[in-house]
Amino acid sequence: MVLSELKNREFYRLTIHLLIPVMLQQLITTGINFLDNIMVGSFGETQIAAASLANQFYAIFQFVSMGLGSGAIVMSSQFWGSGERDALKTTAAIALRFTVAISGVFLLLSVIWPAAILRCFTSDAAIVEAGKTYMRLLGSTFLFAGISSTATYLLRSTGHVRIPLISSIVAFFLNLGFNYVFIFGFWFFPRLEIVGAAIGTVIARTFEFVFIFGYFAWKDKNLCFRPKHFSLRDAALQKQYLRFSLPVIISDTFLGVGLALSSVIIGHISAAFVAANSIVVTANQLLTIGNSAMAGASAVVIGNTIGAGDSEKAYRQGLAYVILSVAFGIVFSLIILLLRDPYLRLYSITAETAAMAREFFLFMIIMSPLQTLAFVTSKGILRGGGDTRFIMIFDSILVWFFSLPLGALAGLVWHLPAFWTFFLLKLEYGAKGILCTIRFFTKKWIKVIKADA
Repeated sequence: MVLSELKNREFYRLTIHLLIPVMLQQLITTGINFLDNIMVGSFGETQIAAASLANQFYAIFQFVSMGLGSGAIVMSSQFWGSGERDALKTTAAIALRFTVAISGVFLLLSVIWPAAILRCFTSDAAIVEAGKTYMRLLGSTFLFAGISSTATYLLRSTGHVRIPLISSIVAFFLNLGFNYVFIFGFWFFPRLEIVGAAIGTVIARTFEFVFIFGYFAWKDKNLCFRPKHFSLRDAALQKQYLRFSLPVIISDTFLGVGLALSSVIIGHISAAFVAANSIVVTANQLLTIGNSAMAGASAVVIGNTIGAGDSEKAYRQGLAYVILSVAFGIVFSLIILLLRDPYLRLYSITAETAAMAREFFLFMIIMSPLQTLAFVTSKGILRGGGDTRFIMIFDSILVWFFSLPLGALAGLVWHLPAFWTFFLLKLEYGAKGILCTIRFFTKKWIKVIKADA
């Protein structure tokens, strides 16, 4: 009976309906950064490192955006399941106002002080010089990207995933085409190298905003959210939003800043370490898209089920996701093992950087099942159940009191080989997967959210 969801066709139908489009969308979105890395990589390690470190600040912003959207899903998925449409619309308005305010801060920081931000990640003046214009252009998209992200999460909470997918497909090909034109110089356009990559990304992300938010605010018939609803307010709902969503925003922001500080540590060790880490992390993003896609699917499915009043079914669904996540992780490990060497041959890098990257890939092969489990339990099952405070506490402890201090000591004080620094900086995934699975079996993560609470 406990494992009945593994045999339930409706469970798989719901999961696949959410999983496949979200996986494809995230694959394409990540592919935009991947294209920048690959195309810029043909101009040498300095430009690879500059694009990578500029994208680290964007990665912090993405984690904040993910927190804003995921925080909204905690409430919106349950309100959709319980049929509380007015509460759902007001939650959307609250989430979008927070998104505009926070995205605006990131935009101003990146446009006004790009060099200062890059110097936080590296002391290499050549990398800072190569990356500052790239970062300023990239930062100009933050407001559009933040609104698009929150609108996408809100659409997903009602099971609507097709429009964001279509947008991402078109944006990917726009980015590919404009990258080629501006990076290498085509027709009458000059060769702009790393700056050309930023221009292509700006065009792609501007299109995504127009397409996704245009649909969300004028066409969507599930939420029926329109621009006039942007000012909707409800003190009780805002209090609940802060209770359930603020921990998500804080934990994802802390996680994003923690990952950025990992790059700061790496950036102060060697350019080879920066390049090898960039290559491996980019590949790992592409090969583990299923992690966050399954987490997103499980959060919506479980949130809808709890909202409909069936907590026991939500627990069974969660157990099925735990089993499926481990299976996915094993598959990812095999894919990395098979594609590691062909992938490395795409880059024009030194023998030292290539050897370092091979060692890092070995760690990712071993860690992949636990990494997948950590994603699905923390960002999917527990978050969908409303257990956001637990996630915030343990995310913060594992990153700030475990992974980062040990990685900093290994790389900057003890001067251990690069592999061990990388190992300690990434080890929190394994600990998180184990702790969150233990939490799942207690059933304490199931929190029922009501609009009139």
